[in-house]
Amino acid sequence: MTGRAWPSREEWQASAEKAVRTFCTPSERLARINPGARWSTLDEDIEFEELATKAAKDVRPLLTQEIGRLRQTLPDRPAAGRPRMAWFIELEGQRYEDACNLGALEEMRRDIQRAVRGSNWGTVAWEVGRLFDHYHPAITMSLALCNAIQRMRALSAAAQERHDQAAREAVDAAVAAEVARRATEEAWQKELERRADIDSPRVILVGAQTSPSKGDQVT
Repeated sequence: MTGRAWPSREEWQASAEKAVRTFCTPSERLARINPGARWSTLDEDIEFEELATKAAKDVRPLLTQEIGRLRQTLPDRPAAGRPRMAWFIELEGQRYEDACNLGALEEMRRDIQRAVRGSNWGTVAWEVGRLFDHYHPAITMSLALCNAIQRMRALSAAAQERHDQAAREAVDAAVAAEVARRATEEAWQKELERRADIDSPRVILVGAQTSPSKGDQVT
């Protein structure tokens, strides 16, 4: 069997960094190194929970008010299921826009309620932030609520930056280790053995008593 055209030792060594960086994402690598790690402080978590709890409470009447207004503009809206879908497909213009907004806000209110019950404060912050981004100032939000949203975003961004920095450092360390490993004779010999296993796999019969070994193929 003719072997494939393998890179030279120099080429193999030069591709060490690429091999590390394309093996998995930085976040995946970090998760394997520090499973379950948190990137926010306890004080930040407490502040975030307090902000999200109050934001959920403050935003509920705003959602309820706007949902009620939109429902009044669509008195013929079916309760649910296929009748609603058929009704929705026929909508045009402002009625279509109102129906889209109504469905989105109803879903947002449900998601926030579920998130509060499950103490999923990140979800609360995400949903309230969506309201701020896409419905403010059509839905009037207090200055305190707007400030709370911005503060939650700042806390999330700080934790994300710590995570990203740790991920970058993990990748850099892995690259350095792989470059050093490929510079050794032992690593090169193992690479040659791996290539030989691929180029010349053993062939065994199905049901034979021979124990498979690395590189075996079953026919």
